[in-house]
Amino acid sequence: MKRLILTVFVISLFFLVACKSEEETAKEEPREEEKVEIIESEEPEEEPLPPFPLTGLGSEEGEFEYRAFGVMIENSMSARPQSGLYQADVVYEVLSEGSITRLLAIYHSQQPERIGPVRSARSYYVHLNKGFDAIYASAGGSPGGLQLAESDYVDNISGLVYDGRFFSRSTDRVAPHNMYTTYDDLKAATDHLGYEWERQPPSLYFVDELEENAGEKVDYFEVKYGSTNNDVQYEYDEQLKKYVRYNGGQPTEDLETGEAVAPKNVFIVEMSHRVIPKEENHIDAGSNRREIDVESGGRAYLMQEGTLQEVEWKNVDGIILPFKDDQQVPFLPGQTWVNIVPTNGGGLESYVSLSNNTVD
Repeated sequence: MKRLILTVFVISLFFLVACKSEEETAKEEPREEEKVEIIESEEPEEEPLPPFPLTGLGSEEGEFEYRAFGVMIENSMSARPQSGLYQADVVYEVLSEGSITRLLAIYHSQQPERIGPVRSARSYYVHLNKGFDAIYASAGGSPGGLQLAESDYVDNISGLVYDGRFFSRSTDRVAPHNMYTTYDDLKAATDHLGYEWERQPPSLYFVDELEENAGEKVDYFEVKYGSTNNDVQYEYDEQLKKYVRYNGGQPTEDLETGEAVAPKNVFIVEMSHRVIPKEENHIDAGSNRREIDVESGGRAYLMQEGTLQEVEWKNVDGIILPFKDDQQVPFLPGQTWVNIVPTNGGGLESYVSLSNNTVD
């Protein structure tokens, strides 16, 4: 009897364990796979780096906390072709003596390996340089220009003082048309003289595109400075969307690279000019030196992408800027070339020819 009971117990236990195993197996059977939606996280788009303040063009680093240089560059026939002009952010072209212009080239976004020929200062160039808070580089100057450049008004690097150190002489030209410098030499001179460096120049106002019907179509124009050798021509290049510059009918090209000077913006402004009489009690009297009013404002033409806008110019904190209906007119990103002509003698109508001929 005991054996029978034991047998029944064992069989019952077997079935109990088997049933439990089936239940557990049933529980362990995989359920139909649930569809899981995988959401791929999108990487945040990198914000574009801010553009250079004086060209509006993009940069690779976005670091602009350093000052600009303003370099006086000769523009007589003996100085052409020049070096480094195409790399300037802004260029002012102004009459110095007679019908010869001189150039104030502002460098910030690019670092030329050669700049020049470097020439002397005039007071109005020093004032124009001041607007960009640029470190001013020149070789001598008129009495008034030199006095202003060497004062506390601007930080100045003298080519005459540092001839042979931060400035050099070329052997293929004769003095005074043969002094050159480099961006690195100007930076080394800045460090040597202890000038503050980590200071960004003011930003110009840029837009990417012109408004439709912004102005009159002009593909070619000439700025007349009173001599066929010194008159300046600009011809619009549709592919480049820039104005290719000529001086005396010859293309303005870099001496070393052959790169054409082709500004995106050509800003022609009329200012009052006065030749200082020799007998006048004036620091710059004699030698046909001029006084030029860079403060009062007046009429101007702004040329961009084959279009002319009639505007006014104003001096805003030392920078010559275009305005229309009291609103600032923007530049297009790229180099800006400012041609200054006399108000005296007819102003823009006399000094600027808007014919659509091409350069011979």
